[in-house]
Amino acid sequence: MWSNFPDSPYMLNELEESYLPEYDAEGRQTLYGFYTTLDGVLAGGSLLGVSAWSHRRGFTGADTFIHMRGKGVTPGSKPHLFYLGFEMLGLWRVETGCNVSNTASKRSLDKTPGLQLEGILRGYALDGKGGLEDEYRYAILRPEWEKLYDKNKVEIIA
Repeated sequence: MWSNFPDSPYMLNELEESYLPEYDAEGRQTLYGFYTTLDGVLAGGSLLGVSAWSHRRGFTGADTFIHMRGKGVTPGSKPHLFYLGFEMLGLWRVETGCNVSNTASKRSLDKTPGLQLEGILRGYALDGKGGLEDEYRYAILRPEWEKLYDKNKVEIIA
């Protein structure tokens, strides 16, 4: 189902590298990958990872097919990922980020209720050419999620 788009080679690589389940030494799942849709059409993938069980800290990520970008796919997937992280896994903090050059991803993160820009991590992430680039770092904490999201609907409270 990921194979019929111009950017399928890239997306299939991301699927293999970033979206398959991973487990820690104790057998606990630490990476959960999902496909995302918009109006019933495949739009990309989203993920939730656990970076530190002892600190109850996790992270999100997303990849959206080129033809689906700019339509709210990634902000629309975050409530579900937050529910998984906070309600089902008991996390305290969920963070995410994007390269400073990725203005579209920054706009998407800025639109996601509850995510707060915490700063810039210098020389943190690889850019498209294999060099290191600064990254914007965002996070949401459990109390902020509880205020903004109705866990019974997994939707934003208006």
